[in-house]
Amino acid sequence: MKMNIKQRLSRIYFVLYCFFLGYCPTQPEIKNNRIKKLTKRLKAGSYEETLTNILEWQEGNIKFWTERHPINTLLMYIYGRILLAFVLLVFCGPIIIIGILVVLNIQTIVATWLIQIVLWFILNTLWLIAILASVTLTILATMILILHSNRKFPWKKILRGLKNIVWPSISIEFLLKNKLGVCRDYAKLTACLLLNIYPNEQIYFATAPGHVATGIMIKGNLYMLDQRLPILTMDKWRIYRNARAKDKVEKFTKRSLKRSVLKKIDIFCLPSTTGTTSFDTKELAKRMTKLLDIREQTGVGASLLEMKILLKRGATLYEDNEMVNYSLARRLKTKISGEMLELCQVTKLEITRDRDDLTFRIIFRPNK
Repeated sequence: MKMNIKQRLSRIYFVLYCFFLGYCPTQPEIKNNRIKKLTKRLKAGSYEETLTNILEWQEGNIKFWTERHPINTLLMYIYGRILLAFVLLVFCGPIIIIGILVVLNIQTIVATWLIQIVLWFILNTLWLIAILASVTLTILATMILILHSNRKFPWKKILRGLKNIVWPSISIEFLLKNKLGVCRDYAKLTACLLLNIYPNEQIYFATAPGHVATGIMIKGNLYMLDQRLPILTMDKWRIYRNARAKDKVEKFTKRSLKRSVLKKIDIFCLPSTTGTTSFDTKELAKRMTKLLDIREQTGVGASLLEMKILLKRGATLYEDNEMVNYSLARRLKTKISGEMLELCQVTKLEITRDRDDLTFRIIFRPNK
């Protein structure tokens, strides 16, 4: 079925919109073979396990691309100023002034004077563009040198992937191959995975100052997947990222096999799950003990050791929710394993609260 001009323009607009936002996936990216293969590995039998698998894989495999975030943002700012200056002063300025001359029928001497002013504006605009272009090249060269020296990227690889360095939207292929990205790259990757695993569920993007993350609506609750565990409810995520009322939430809607749109959603129309922030740390410890299958033992206290794991702002961000509880337990499991400790060695788990922070006290048997 052929698309008409309006449909083609709408599709082009969506692709450009996704490009400048950086986090919105296009249909070819959603159907990417690497994504489909990764989807098969991460998909599990329940929502809790699948979403937790996605975040755990991202945290363990994707590194935050520290150099890309500020430099790319600065480059896009410069690009915008160059384009604006060029359009307004080079094209719009002369047209407006010549139009005034024609309408008012201004005499030749005055007209010549005005034309000289226009030429002066054009000359200065070109100087401005030259300065901005030199700044851009300097920033670009700096970033390339950083990638070569710090990230150990070979020169050939850098030149081939140059567009992924300076553009706001990097390709899924580049992201998965090099395992480097910033928040909008994480958001795009998460959206691609969710759209393959749960094609009938509602996918959202939520923004905060200098940040974006992906969410999914499950059983009336909007859960945010933000680079690392645990999974957060929308209300808690907004607290975590200091989101403001004016920060937008967008719903990703797939209208056809080749066309998708982003629809802005009023934040107050989304379901709210947040109740009181106070909770019983003993009850939470019981839930974690059950989810981690920790078998408490007594009578061997003299030979036991302990370890503490700190979850900053955990008391503020935690919500008694099945999805949150499961993902938090998996995060604890990962932290415990990272300390070269087997879960079968753990005999007891205690949780204490210090203002907004939670401390998990792990009591375990030493290796013999």
